[in-house]
Amino acid sequence: MSGGRSRWRRTGRRLARLPLLGAHVLLGVLIAAALGPGRTRHYCSTAPLAWWSRHLCRLFGVRVHRSGTPHRGAALFVANHVSWLDIFCIAAVCPTHFLAKHEVAAWPLFGWLCRRAGTAFIRRGAAGGASEAAEQLTRRLRRGGRVLVFPEGTSTDGASVRRFYPRLFHAAVLAGCPVQAIALRYPHAGSFHPTVPFVGRDTLMPHLWRLLGEPAIEVWLSFGTVHAPPHPSRDLLAKQTQAEVETLLQISPAR
Repeated sequence: MSGGRSRWRRTGRRLARLPLLGAHVLLGVLIAAALGPGRTRHYCSTAPLAWWSRHLCRLFGVRVHRSGTPHRGAALFVANHVSWLDIFCIAAVCPTHFLAKHEVAAWPLFGWLCRRAGTAFIRRGAAGGASEAAEQLTRRLRRGGRVLVFPEGTSTDGASVRRFYPRLFHAAVLAGCPVQAIALRYPHAGSFHPTVPFVGRDTLMPHLWRLLGEPAIEVWLSFGTVHAPPHPSRDLLAKQTQAEVETLLQISPAR
C-alpha cells in the first residue's frame, strides 16, 4: 500500500514539475537568444546562467549547501563528477563556464543552451581531444575567465573519486591562474543518493524523468584551498586536488 502511495506521489511531482521545467527551459532559450552571438559569444556573463541554475535547482527540489569560499576572479575549478546536475548546482553558487564532453552538445535543447552559455567541449577518446580542450581552457583563463572541469573524465556513483587526469591542469600552469577543488556529494539516508548519479548506460531524458519524481535532493559543495601560481607541475596539481577532494568527502583514496 505504501509503495502504491509512493508511486502516486512521484507521478504527482512529475506532472507538477514538467510544465514548469518546460517554461524554465523556454525562458533559458529566450535569455540565450537575447545575449546574441556577437560580443557575448565566447565569454558571455555567467550571471544569467547562475540565476537560471538556481531556479532550475529549486524546480527539481535540490537544496544546495556550501562550505568554504569560491575564489573570485580567474580560476580553474576542479570537481568530482556524479551527474549532469552537478553543473547547475555549482553554477548556482559559483558562476563559471564549463568544460563538458562533446556528446552534451548534441543533447536536445540543453546542448544548444550549453553552447550559448559559453561551454567548452572535449572530444573524449579522440586523438588530440584533451590537448585541444587544454588549449581552449588556457585561452579562456588568460583572458580572465573562470572554468570548471571534471578531471576524472567520467561520472561516478559518488562513493569514490577516480584518478584526476593531469592533462587539463596544464591550462592553469600555462595561464598562471589559481586552481581550486570542489568536493561534491549528494547524501541520502546516511549514504549516497541512488537516483542522482548519471552513470553507465544512462541517457538524459529517462534520467531527467526519474529526477522529476524525487522529493527534496540535498547537495553539499565543499570548496577547498586555493592553489596560487606558479604551479610546480600539472601532475602534482592533479594529485593535490584529488587528495583534497577525497579528504573533503571523507572517503578512501582512489587506487
